[in-house]
Amino acid sequence: MSEGSIGMEDSEPIPPESVIEFLEFELDGHRYALEVGRVGQVVWRPPTTRVPNAPDGIYGSASIEGDVVVAVDTYAVVGSTRPFSDPKDAYLIVLDRGETPQPVGLLVEAVDGIDRHHVETVSPPSEDVAPLDDHWFRASIVSETGPDIPVFDSHQLLAALQSATTR
Repeated sequence: MSEGSIGMEDSEPIPPESVIEFLEFELDGHRYALEVGRVGQVVWRPPTTRVPNAPDGIYGSASIEGDVVVAVDTYAVVGSTRPFSDPKDAYLIVLDRGETPQPVGLLVEAVDGIDRHHVETVSPPSEDVAPLDDHWFRASIVSETGPDIPVFDSHQLLAALQSATTR
């Protein structure tokens, strides 16, 4: 865990309203996060089908527990090269169903787990936190030991994908 994270084993009780939980994951060697409340489930090696001529940012679809999930090419979203042609060694972070009527998942290379961070370590995104426009991010987790961790804005991402698919 990073310096800014709060371990479960900390001796002093931390009030729940002072902590935010994030699912942290990797894309192209960079760490990113989503608030845990925005995540429905994480699937290892999702059964995914590539959709030719799909809009930018859409890899294809995955069948998860009977639902057809739109698999987002998260690498295209952040402007990096996807390290796989077939996501057989990837994770699919399926967003909470409350986010959209159509299930949507983000393809990522690794899931680092859930970390708890004190609210004081979470701030608006800074310009140098990610290799792209900050409109994809709702916040940054400030780290004293490494680069800050951008927190995806799932609402912005979903709105952009919906816009791309209705053109």
